[in-house]
Amino acid sequence: MLSRAKDRIVQALWITLVAFTAILALVCPAGPAFAQSTGGFISPGELAADHQDLSGITGCLSCHSVGSGVSADKCMACHDSVRKQVATHSGFHAEKGKECASCHPDHRGVDFPLIRMDSQKFDHDTTGFKLEGAHDKAECKDCHKKPGDWTGLKTTCSSCHDTPHGVDEIRPQLADCARCHSVSKWDAIPLALSIFDHQDPKQADYALRGQHAKVDCEKCHAKFKFTPIKFDNCVDCHKDEHFGQFGSRTCDDCHTVERADFALRDFDHRKTDYQLVGPHKRVPCEGCHGNGTKARYVDLPHERCETCHADPHRGQFKPRDCDACHSPLADKFSRGAVDHDATAFPLRLAHVDVACSECHGEGRKAVFKGLKFDDCAACHDDAHEARFGAVACNSCHTDGKWEVENFDHARTSFLLTGKHVQVACKDCHGEGDKRVLFPLKYGACADCHASDDPHKSESTAVCTDCHSTVDWTAVSFAHGDITQFPLVGKHAQIPCSDCHKERAMVKLDMTCASCHEEDRPDPHFEGECGTCHLADAWMPATLGIEQHAGTGFALHGSHLNVSCAACHEGATTASPFCVDCHADDEPHRNELGNACGDCHTTTDWFFVRFNHATTGWPLRGVHQIAACVDCHATGYVGTPTACRRCHESDHPNDNLHSDPLAADCELCHRPYAWEPARSPHGSD
Repeated sequence: MLSRAKDRIVQALWITLVAFTAILALVCPAGPAFAQSTGGFISPGELAADHQDLSGITGCLSCHSVGSGVSADKCMACHDSVRKQVATHSGFHAEKGKECASCHPDHRGVDFPLIRMDSQKFDHDTTGFKLEGAHDKAECKDCHKKPGDWTGLKTTCSSCHDTPHGVDEIRPQLADCARCHSVSKWDAIPLALSIFDHQDPKQADYALRGQHAKVDCEKCHAKFKFTPIKFDNCVDCHKDEHFGQFGSRTCDDCHTVERADFALRDFDHRKTDYQLVGPHKRVPCEGCHGNGTKARYVDLPHERCETCHADPHRGQFKPRDCDACHSPLADKFSRGAVDHDATAFPLRLAHVDVACSECHGEGRKAVFKGLKFDDCAACHDDAHEARFGAVACNSCHTDGKWEVENFDHARTSFLLTGKHVQVACKDCHGEGDKRVLFPLKYGACADCHASDDPHKSESTAVCTDCHSTVDWTAVSFAHGDITQFPLVGKHAQIPCSDCHKERAMVKLDMTCASCHEEDRPDPHFEGECGTCHLADAWMPATLGIEQHAGTGFALHGSHLNVSCAACHEGATTASPFCVDCHADDEPHRNELGNACGDCHTTTDWFFVRFNHATTGWPLRGVHQIAACVDCHATGYVGTPTACRRCHESDHPNDNLHSDPLAADCELCHRPYAWEPARSPHGSD
């Protein structure tokens, strides 16, 4: 309370002194100089540097009011920025407009700072502009550029930052920096549609379409200048790659922003004086027009093919142009519209399919005029090495078709019959370097089929004894006559390979067990299968047969149908020998002994399975089908083997057969076919 009273007394004395001094200054003839000196006399101290222009008795009233000391209103009369902050209640002085001298005391010397601020401790939030983001890292002088000028700065971005986006036609959405930028992140690219939509006509005059929508903003807006930007013509942004060749026509007459790299739209070449057809449609534009700075579109020569294409024929067809023979519709122009029939060599058959280059060559070496063609040898090598002499190729070969077809093999000494007719020529004659047309062996089947012999030469018979060229698998083989195992019952129905494994034909085991051992049940009778079973029907096997086998005389064939009494005649035992029962039926007068089973079977007494080869005289040809009595009419022992003894009646009475040299019939005739006879001298 005492200090306040003291201050008021001092203030009153000070006001009185100031007033007195002012009166003296007004009435004193000395004028301003006197007032200045007088002011200095009554001043409590020298003014600060910023207020030096107010020094003197007359300047006191600029800040002081009579009777009330320093006036805040007079301070703000000079400091307009402070006045605005106080009036609008904004900024650092929003609530500090009453006692200016409490913070800014004067009369303490020229060097005394009226503003005493510690920049390191100053709380900028009190100004109403909080420093955030990048602003928090800025120096005071970055914004307060004028020394001592701390108030009156605007808070808008443009007050400190330049406007980079164009100022001539600035749009509202570009004027508000905060729409795109923030104090924490100044970079706003790419712009969100919520901020700026280039497709919106209210926001932009040029809507982005196609490839333009993929272009980065800075590609068009250099240095981020958004307005004004030219966009009426493509050349406002793009260089004219055609150097004005198209005159007033605009780029979008041919190009479209919808395609990558502004590729051509479906340009209709028919609008030009050269229509594209055939492979020309697939040629890239630059293939004819070039590209880059050398591209040429207007007045491009195209009257003759040689304008674009080199003449591979070295002028052989001049003055005709290429299209006289070739068609642009053909792939690679390889097939020309050439009527070869109009030349001296009409194309026939396979020659039609031969590529032109095969005869004429290709490229720079192609020859079309003066090409030889009079003889096949002019183009083709003689594969026969002149073995046919002067015989023309087309005697066997068809014009234009090298493979021989429908060759009359009857012209040779080997007539083709049966399956041989269907055999390809190369199968017998070979092909390529190994081809042999003649001489070729053909006297025996083995000459060609030795490797195909499935019998491994086990049989001494010739192939044609059983096989024919008509059907190799249809074997005409009398199994009962030639072998000792006649095929009866089920055996007659099975394929040969079932018994003749791996085509083995001779020395086969003829016991049932050799083929049917796996079919023998266990336990079973250990004797021969045929003791109980029949080839006609393997099952059922009768009990009587099984019992009879135990006697040592198994019943077979016709014996199965004979009543027990017929053999046993009431006796318990019976002879196992045929002759004991069939003595009256024996027609051989005991010439062949009592082993009837060597030739006859109980199945069919008259079906003889005698192997005539054991006599030293094997049956061949028609002898195989002759009845035994045809030769053995009077007996079996001592039967002659000379043909003449049986065929005397067939002996012609002529000079040839009367010759003693012709007594041996086999010199000319064969048992397979009596006619035709063959000459012993080798000619028919």
